[in-house]
Amino acid sequence: MGSSDRLFNRQRTIHQILGGDLVADVMLWRQKNLTVGILVVILAAWVVFERSGYTLLSLTSSVFFAPVYHSFSLGKISSYFKQAMHFSTILHSYSNLFLSWIRICSI
Repeated sequence: MGSSDRLFNRQRTIHQILGGDLVADVMLWRQKNLTVGILVVILAAWVVFERSGYTLLSLTSSVFFAPVYHSFSLGKISSYFKQAMHFSTILHSYSNLFLSWIRICSI
């Protein structure tokens, strides 16, 4: 009757039902290297979160709190040395950091 790659004897294959693109290939293990890579990254992220005791929310808040802490520390240090630390200098350093991070991620 129908071929073995059809779901419930339908007209379309499972690959077509799942979209027929890269997502379907990964879900059906047609691109084994990519599927294993995704599973390894998910497993590594789970192990890191499990071992460190962090949740996604606590890690995100810690990452966003770091620039605030850094700005506060720079302000306190500049007050000890009686020098005015301009906000534009701090903002410029963070914008350079953000732009370099964007360049690294886009490679």
